[in-house]
Amino acid sequence: MNTEIDTTTQIKKIEESIKNYKYVFNSKNTKFTWLGNWLKKESSFFKNEVDKKLNKNPNFKRKDVIKADFGVNVGSELSNIHFAIVLNSDDNTSVDNITVLPLTSKPGYKRLYLGNLLNMFKNNNKNTYALITQITTISKKKIIKSNIKFRCNAEIMEIINKEIIRFFTK
Repeated sequence: MNTEIDTTTQIKKIEESIKNYKYVFNSKNTKFTWLGNWLKKESSFFKNEVDKKLNKNPNFKRKDVIKADFGVNVGSELSNIHFAIVLNSDDNTSVDNITVLPLTSKPGYKRLYLGNLLNMFKNNNKNTYALITQITTISKKKIIKSNIKFRCNAEIMEIINKEIIRFFTK
């Protein structure tokens, strides 16, 4: 396997990617409405890595509810900004990634009903559903800073734990 990097070829591939992004943006598919915002943000993440502008990572506890930008993703993978529940039980500031259970207000297949858990954030009467099939690990850089601190109670976490075990081990 050739490990040499052909810079010219890589630049051409980046330029081809830009054409593809323009094409999907112009398709008027609503999923890609904010594609430009996401690509700008993602390129800033990469630039900060290159420039070594890595801030100290926050520390989260299991049950914390955070707000994260999941970006624009492929197919039915979760996209855009959502609240999520932290699943890690041993997080610390030296770790850049965190595993989360995304939340939504839309009912659907394999979505665990959690009542109106998010009312304190959104000030509405919408129901909250946990997206069990969308558990994912994200960079802490994708977490949107908020001064609202909220944690799920033990009862909700027990329901979530049972559903995760049921879904992934049955």
